[in-house]
Amino acid sequence: MSVFTHFAAGALAGSLIPNPIAAPLVGLGSHLLLDMIPHRDFEDYRLEIVLWIVAMIVLFAGGAYSTAIVLCGLFAVLPDLENLLWKTGKIRDDQKIFPGHRKGFINHGRKTGVWSIVLQVAFTAVVIVWMIRRNG
Repeated sequence: MSVFTHFAAGALAGSLIPNPIAAPLVGLGSHLLLDMIPHRDFEDYRLEIVLWIVAMIVLFAGGAYSTAIVLCGLFAVLPDLENLLWKTGKIRDDQKIFPGHRKGFINHGRKTGVWSIVLQVAFTAVVIVWMIRRNG
């Protein structure tokens, strides 16, 4: 899944389970679950990062933040740091450590069409609007 989708799902989980102590584990768990769903990733990681930053700004500007939301959202994105390192040639594919990214451990969802990116953008937008209305 895209970085902004992982962030939105993690932030949503943090708003539903407002426990800052559990937030890091819940965020990592949400990342793993989303990665198992068939999806398409962006080819350009820079666009993903920009959309993630926009999602964070809109969410936080709308007043929908708490310690649990921030931690859960950030920990949901954290595993994709290794994908960024891989895409930029800093690490090899076999050096990835997150279970959803390593081959043969927990299968990453199969690659799908462009419609997946549209669904991810829609999901992120709905989550952010709902959270602002609920928490902001």
